Amino acid sequence: MTTNKILAAGALFVLSLAPAWADEPAGVTVEELRAMSSEERRATLKALSPEKRQGLWLQAKRMDWQENRGGSGSAEGFYRDAVANLDSNANPRTANASPRAMGTITYDDGVITNSFGGGALVGNRFNTHDGGINITASGTIDTIQAVVVEGPAVTTSSAGFVIEGPQTTGGGAQAIFSTFTAGLTGSTDTVTFAGLGVNYTGSSFFVIFGDFASVYVPAFGSGSTAGQGHHGVVGYTGGMGPDITGTFDFGETLNALVRATGNILPVELIEYDVQ
Repeated sequence: MTTNKILAAGALFVLSLAPAWADEPAGVTVEELRAMSSEERRATLKALSPEKRQGLWLQAKRMDWQENRGGSGSAEGFYRDAVANLDSNANPRTANASPRAMGTITYDDGVITNSFGGGALVGNRFNTHDGGINITASGTIDTIQAVVVEGPAVTTSSAGFVIEGPQTTGGGAQAIFSTFTAGLTGSTDTVTFAGLGVNYTGSSFFVIFGDFASVYVPAFGSGSTAGQGHHGVVGYTGGMGPDITGTFDFGETLNALVRATGNILPVELIEYDVQ
């Protein structure tokens, strides 16, 4: 079953450079919440800012993943092993994604071949369009659309993502926005986060989702559109978040079914209705 979910801008919250998804969010930790009664927990969460509640979401999901993996916090080997076995994992199916809007960058061909649930952050690095033309430097992201599927041990009807700024020479990137949604119901869902107005500075940005087995995770495909190659990426947090400290590009074999729309294309492409 495939469903679509559109989220209004009013449900989203912009982050400052101080991570809202850090492993130790200010004020309360997941461990403290788990020790509270249900009434105390509700009152505590109600008193937190939306940004801190979002931070607790990623922390809780990452802790669940660590506990299910026997306490191991390293996800790097998981994805490298997965790439080595891509053919055996493939089960192609077409996603029911919405039509692309003007000013949208889409790298995938709409066919799902893989999903993971390995405990890192996964999605796309957006840096080119139309087979090699650089994106607009210092643009504005208005909408993020993603096809998500149930994680391999799904227990929670939610999915969350973070937008990271340009990759540094050291391989990391800083978070500039994050949000999550709940209430997903299909085995495959298309979620659209509209009205974001997120500004980035530089020649690239990342849109990466929490890839935890208990939640909805982004779908990936081995195909590409318009000769644009493969932009799928794993972002490692070094145990922290939402900033990433390094990346893995799946050996340049995959694209996430994650699309970005906004003032991100060169003017000449928009004028000629290039999508």
